[in-house]
Amino acid sequence: MRNLVLAISSLFVVAACGGGSATNPASPTPTIPFKMVAQNGSGVSGTGTIVKSTGSFIVTIKLSGLVPNSSHISHVHNGACAKAGGIAYPLSQVIADSSGAAVTQSIVPVNYSVPASGWYVNVHHGPDFSAPANGPSISCGDLSGA
Repeated sequence: MRNLVLAISSLFVVAACGGGSATNPASPTPTIPFKMVAQNGSGVSGTGTIVKSTGSFIVTIKLSGLVPNSSHISHVHNGACAKAGGIAYPLSQVIADSSGAAVTQSIVPVNYSVPASGWYVNVHHGPDFSAPANGPSISCGDLSGA
């Protein structure tokens, strides 16, 4: 009986310590941070992260300073915040809560490989391009090739 108790106790110790690499092979996926900077006097700023995966990457944007309960289109653009370019990939709608904060996550279905000309994340003023006033950028973040 004593040997049985020792054997069971040993199993609990091994399980509590992780049990070895065969049962816990995954390590956290590194993220690439970027800063979202207010554009055109909007006061909308925040942070973002890129998480690379095979065949895709995830863009997460966290913003504050938005008009409460507002909605905004967002994209990955070619170029840089200081040298605007065309849309490369659409991102999820950015929807502010009642305090003017928003968190949105988008999966882009290509490998993360920033071209020499650069990429940046852009959040626009309005929910779509139906009116010229919706198009200007309110927040922008340059992406690195890391």
